[in-house]
Amino acid sequence: MKNLYPLILIGCLVVFGGNSVEAFSPENGLTVKTETGQAEGPLIIEVELRTNYADGVTTKRSVYETIWAMEDLWSQYADWQLVDQEEGKMVFERSFEDISPASKQNGHFGLTEDGVLTIFDGDPADEKVIQTFFQIDVGKLESQRREQLLEGIPVESWYQFEDVIQSFTKIKSEPVQ
Repeated sequence: MKNLYPLILIGCLVVFGGNSVEAFSPENGLTVKTETGQAEGPLIIEVELRTNYADGVTTKRSVYETIWAMEDLWSQYADWQLVDQEEGKMVFERSFEDISPASKQNGHFGLTEDGVLTIFDGDPADEKVIQTFFQIDVGKLESQRREQLLEGIPVESWYQFEDVIQSFTKIKSEPVQ
């Protein structure tokens, strides 16, 4: 049986034993492991960052972090929530009450052929879907609003996004039972 020697480093517990190094965060009780064989070297992990936007879009990006002290990592991602962890990788997530950069840049509300309210990347006729929402009762749609949706209603701001969603929720199709 091997002896494990605990060592406390700046708010995290690091346990050395055999060829593995474990770093433990007291804030959430999760452990990061790596097979380094050396206790004095840094821990290098992949960090996946997921950002969820109110328009239903999720963006992801990955970075590699060299960690000398776990406290630095927790501090760097203090505004993020750790949602998954496996050997050599941590996944952080955060949510914004705002529309995604893709929707802000070139998003347009429109309708699919079957009457589903959708945000398209560019002109709705190009059919590049960013996010779909719900079926609209097209029969209850005013001709002016129908024309606007065919041309595409630009997504200009969070408030305008909410306003469009709320206005079309009133004529949402009821699901067939």
